[in-house]
Amino acid sequence: MRYVALLCLIASTSLAQPVTETQRLTSLCKVWGFLKYYHPTVATGKHDWDQQFIQLLPIVQQVETRQQLNAVYARLIDSLGVVKRCRKCQEATSTTLGRQNLDVSFLTDSLLFTEDVRNRLTYLKDNRNQGTNFYVKQDKLIRNTSFENEKVYADMSIPDQPYRLLALFRYWNIIQYFFPYKYAIDGGWDNTLLNMIPVFQQATSPEAYQKALYQLVASIKDSHGFMMSTDKTRCLRCELGTLWLPFELKLINDKAVITRFYADPLPIPPGLSVGTVISAIDGKSIRAHIDRIRPYIAGSNEAVVLRDVRGFIGVSKAREAQLTIDRGNGDTTVTVLRHPYHAFGKSTSQSINARHPVSKWLTDSTAYVNMGHLTQRQIDSVMTPLLPARTIIFDLRNYPKATLLLVGWYLTNKRSTFAQFTRANLTFPGTFDKMGSSRLPPAKGKLFAGNSIVLVNEDTQSQAEFTAMAFRSADRVTLVGSTTAGADGNISWVPLPGGYRTAFSGIGVFYPDGRETQRVGIVPDIVVQPTIDGIRAGRDEVLDRAIELSRGN
Repeated sequence: MRYVALLCLIASTSLAQPVTETQRLTSLCKVWGFLKYYHPTVATGKHDWDQQFIQLLPIVQQVETRQQLNAVYARLIDSLGVVKRCRKCQEATSTTLGRQNLDVSFLTDSLLFTEDVRNRLTYLKDNRNQGTNFYVKQDKLIRNTSFENEKVYADMSIPDQPYRLLALFRYWNIIQYFFPYKYAIDGGWDNTLLNMIPVFQQATSPEAYQKALYQLVASIKDSHGFMMSTDKTRCLRCELGTLWLPFELKLINDKAVITRFYADPLPIPPGLSVGTVISAIDGKSIRAHIDRIRPYIAGSNEAVVLRDVRGFIGVSKAREAQLTIDRGNGDTTVTVLRHPYHAFGKSTSQSINARHPVSKWLTDSTAYVNMGHLTQRQIDSVMTPLLPARTIIFDLRNYPKATLLLVGWYLTNKRSTFAQFTRANLTFPGTFDKMGSSRLPPAKGKLFAGNSIVLVNEDTQSQAEFTAMAFRSADRVTLVGSTTAGADGNISWVPLPGGYRTAFSGIGVFYPDGRETQRVGIVPDIVVQPTIDGIRAGRDEVLDRAIELSRGN
């Protein structure tokens, strides 16, 4: 009955100060999300806040004036009950908190909100929820945010428009209040909301809705922006096609270079080899393919965007691919068959660096450790025989197995701090608090007295970047390679309507002096990039440079 009364109120209000559809929807997104995390009654979970949105949406869409819109919000706030004054909130508001991310400027928008509604919203900010929140939690160990109570509506293969907007508004508010790097989003987070509303409104097919989700997640530029489906039979990114080229590529100077073939069980296509340079696929330049896919790739920096784009530039619905091959003295065209992804077996999931063993001697005085293979149980058996080495090369172009602190026992005899953290303050959503630091432990036994060289590139992500930071704090360590993925810290998962889940970097990770790692990555001391000539020759140029350094060159 409350909403019937509201509709009558809307119909009887004078038509002064009209509001646009954009103003109506953006204000609903912000007010609904603000109440979700700030209002003490909503935070308990007693109200089904998704359904509150579904019921409010058609009412807000029908309003025509500023006065009508504010009447809806005033009635909504009143329906939630009286909020007691919070002395603790007043004290916290006056203290210095991590507010780099805090943006509740919409609360004082006099062009959209009346003085009465502005006062009600500001009162809630100053007397906000201080208890637990049903919609956001933190684990006790790492204090990473969790949104496990959000509904996924997995039975909706294509959510209708209200639930598509629910997906957008839920994600937008989670990033608004709990993404530690929101302040760094290109163009501002408000503009993303404005741009994405029509995209979600028009996403009327399963493929279009999925693309809208990928585009939304890509807008925060976080390499942790994975997308998963609760339906394991659902094909992700299949609007691009379901047939793949039978080889791996690396993008260099707007050209695609073949780095390996998925030759087991498939034969290598004739006329191609490792190091073959492709300048166009199906008549479109490599740059055109990159630009076509880029808006849907969640990459913290350009190196990661190119890392993730390369797998999709040759995907198509067409069985045959026309490749324009750059031979150096002219182009030729080669026809290659595409295949379903499952035809390649396990070869696609194996890193090119997986060919290296856990450890080996490269020269009489230089040893090698593959951090992607090294397990915690192997630390002592691997490290002890290598202690006489003059140089140990640690390969971090992979994902390590939580071994950095154990390896650290062999590298330093001092407690070296290498990272500090921030966490979301759930009692003041949008602010972040410092949360301690990490340091290498002192040596437990014999200390490695030689030099360490750490290999990094765009595949060095998350825990691997954290490990690189730890190595850098030890003595006599040099990082060689290229900038890392720029997505450090533990991830938080966000359930979305339609049976989707996506993630983002949930805690802030910084150097001890406050310098950022997110989007920047870990920048090596010596930059080495693979070249076309090196790929053709089958050389690992980053490792080769590290060996030169170990010899004093």
